[in-house]
Amino acid sequence: MTRTNRRGFLAAISTSALAVGAGCTAPSAGRSAGQSDEGTHPVADPVSEWPSFRGGRYNTGYAKGVEGPGSEPSVAWRVEADGPFWGSPIVAEDTVYVGSTDQSVYALDAESGETRWTFDTEHRIEGAPAYDEGTVYIGSYDRHLYALDAATGEERWSRDLGGLIRGSPTVREGTVILGVGCYNLACSWYAEDADVPENGWVYALDVASGETVWRHDVGDEVVSTPAVDNGTVYVGASDATLYALEIGSGGVEWTYDAEDMIWSSPALAFGTVFFADWNGLVHAVDAASGDSEWTADTVGNYVSGSVAVDEEAVYVGHTPYNTLDDPLTHHGEVFKFDRETGAERWSFETAALEVGSSPAVTDDRLYVGTHGQTERDDLGVYAISTDGTEEWFLEVGGRGVGSSPALADGTLYFGGTDGRMYAVE
Repeated sequence: MTRTNRRGFLAAISTSALAVGAGCTAPSAGRSAGQSDEGTHPVADPVSEWPSFRGGRYNTGYAKGVEGPGSEPSVAWRVEADGPFWGSPIVAEDTVYVGSTDQSVYALDAESGETRWTFDTEHRIEGAPAYDEGTVYIGSYDRHLYALDAATGEERWSRDLGGLIRGSPTVREGTVILGVGCYNLACSWYAEDADVPENGWVYALDVASGETVWRHDVGDEVVSTPAVDNGTVYVGASDATLYALEIGSGGVEWTYDAEDMIWSSPALAFGTVFFADWNGLVHAVDAASGDSEWTADTVGNYVSGSVAVDEEAVYVGHTPYNTLDDPLTHHGEVFKFDRETGAERWSFETAALEVGSSPAVTDDRLYVGTHGQTERDDLGVYAISTDGTEEWFLEVGGRGVGSSPALADGTLYFGGTDGRMYAVE
């Protein structure tokens, strides 16, 4: 499908969301079902850790059975870095791992915030790490993916992959899978300095050695974090395409054409792939065939964050249109869509101009950050009940919170553009 540009038209209409019944379709590759049990959510047991971006290899952002910070949150600890945190934290083995724009990876005691170790790269870090069997994998704008000893921070191996790494890795079946390449929008000036090509790849690397298992050339940047299930890798790219790749070879099983760039990381649940694009659309795609199930419209400027999926709904934030021709200021909203039909259940208006953070959702509430292009008040983290009611708001300085929260053992962890890492109880 050819990309369409609806933005000039939509800038003149309301930012209230609507749901539509059909989206793009893609040819079936005739493969087996995307999940072993399509009738269930892949997060079946209570969550005790958050080992990768969005909580695990399905990227659902769902913390089943976890009681997060309630009506009276308190900051348990803060840790200061030498630059803003845009990257998202993970939690594994009682440790919080997170990268910073100050070029360092931090390992922090999850209970106290005490620094256990730091590791220095040669450029900023904006992606989340992934933890697997004692190793932390993380990419940097210095073009390298690093494999670090989770206990000591010692480098086990690193690979120069030829492009800026803004997305996060996913580990499965002895391979580290990640997207490479970022030269657009927020990355452009760094890409020019680094003299990297204007294309992207999906890599699968051996966990032990870092050697290439396969590489799939996309032809455009890949900042989406892969989701993996039953031998298939799902990942979006800025060529407006969602790819389903065979995990052993990188061969294409099917592709799905969206309306615009896909920075959103796909989420897998109930045999469906859920994700958003830069045209403000949320897509539900059959994981086995690539056929569209439904498409919902946030009527926003773009969606850069990822969706969260619980057992009933899909949640996502957007960035609305604000133009000089419109005297009204439109604020970023968070939406809840019915998981099966895409019908909008509610929208919640924040006080921010951007919601680029990806929500973490529990059985009864979701947590999401807000940020802006400049420093201002009323930016930070919201707790919103799953019926759309604000429970609390925690203001964070700088440009707010673009980091996506992680939730483990009742504590919410997120990074701020004020250069602080937060733990909230």
